[in-house]
Amino acid sequence: MKRTAVAVSLLTAALTGLAGCSGTTEPATPGATVSPARQQTPAQRLTGLMVTAADLGPGYSVREFDPTQGKSFARSAREITGNACTPLAAMTHQLPLGRPQASLSRLVANREAPGTRVHVTLAIYDRGMAVTAMDALLADAVQGCSLGFTVRAHGTGERYDPFEPEDTPAVGDEALAYRGVVTPEGGTPRPVRTTVVRHGDVIAVYTAVGGARIASPTVLTPVIEAQDAKLR
Repeated sequence: MKRTAVAVSLLTAALTGLAGCSGTTEPATPGATVSPARQQTPAQRLTGLMVTAADLGPGYSVREFDPTQGKSFARSAREITGNACTPLAAMTHQLPLGRPQASLSRLVANREAPGTRVHVTLAIYDRGMAVTAMDALLADAVQGCSLGFTVRAHGTGERYDPFEPEDTPAVGDEALAYRGVVTPEGGTPRPVRTTVVRHGDVIAVYTAVGGARIASPTVLTPVIEAQDAKLR
């Protein structure tokens, strides 16, 4: 589908069955035991798909993301108000696009890039709804909000400066990448880089925040590649 071309155009104009081996060649019969993978809930599936420190290698840590531990994060999309740009703001708060079946967030750190954090949020959708989230909800917001916008999130005003397109990674079925600056009301501007990738009915959002090395591709790329390997 559309990858770099779609991302750039939008931003410049304003994301095995059972294999039993019983020693016989008899085909599976009706009523056979269902694979455990098929019995997983959406939340359980995301837990198995989420990138881990072992996937990333030495120097990386991955821990649970808890929005209640900080005053600056909205707990739900209902806490973000303003205009049609709220989906973009929601992603900087590690909230999923639209209404997925389940979502899961993790916080990735690298000792080689102190002060920079990479948030990874996975969301799984009903069939076809991930495409809608990428092509309608997200695309419309990017097209209409690329010049900057202001919202209120968790009771605090936030100004999002104009976005700049970034090269879209060659991963997933479609992707969108951009960068900008978020300034909380009465706070310090924070540079933010976001990449959104759709893999079938799963959307992965990668957001790098803060730190002097945020502009370096080495911050997001290893995380995106490791997560992509688990979503293929």
